[in-house]
Amino acid sequence: METIKNTTWLNLYNNHSTKNNVKHKETEEQSVYFFILDYSKNTVLFVNSAFTTITGYNNENFDLNFLTEIIHKDDLDYFLEKEEQGINFTSKIQYNDHFRYIKKYSYRIIKADGSSVRVAQESQALEINEHGNLSKALIMHKIINPDAFCKHTDYKIFDKVQNIYLDLNNNFNLTNRELEILTLIKQGLSSKQISDLLNVSNNTIQTHRKNILAKTNSNSFIELVKKLSYSDY
Repeated sequence: METIKNTTWLNLYNNHSTKNNVKHKETEEQSVYFFILDYSKNTVLFVNSAFTTITGYNNENFDLNFLTEIIHKDDLDYFLEKEEQGINFTSKIQYNDHFRYIKKYSYRIIKADGSSVRVAQESQALEINEHGNLSKALIMHKIINPDAFCKHTDYKIFDKVQNIYLDLNNNFNLTNRELEILTLIKQGLSSKQISDLLNVSNNTIQTHRKNILAKTNSNSFIELVKKLSYSDY
């Protein structure tokens, strides 16, 4: 019976469209590679083959020192600044909260042929240690249009639970109550439901809603949610 099962599985695999399309996919231009970073040992545990395809460098040479060496010299300080910012953020959270966030920013790297490309870096937790601190992370680099860079909005942290970007600097200057109401609106609650939940009047909720839209320069909450929603470069 086991042989029959294995044969059936093998036939399914051989006929699967993803296997049949391998040649087609290989001809497509690759624009993404990823690696696994071990924070406890400060080493790269794995990097996929797309790194070589995209950058021209040998995978075996890839480690943290090599990464800093290929970062564009004009972007190295920015890279170190954002890494420190990320470490400061993760040091304040513990255990499963690490898995809810994706940190994202971009910088330029120098390829083996001497040309430069801008990569959007996304990192998310893969493992935490017994103390609740981040120990391993998945890092993805995506080649993006250099014109997509804007220093004031480049560094982002996305909350996968709330499905919004964190307003890291409270750029919208929302109060804690307004942030709470905005979260409840995103969850689909009506003004009446929010007023009942927070034990305040419906008129108070309506006033908060107007203030939120005014502060965020939004015509509607649909527009505001789009501003806060996760999107690639």
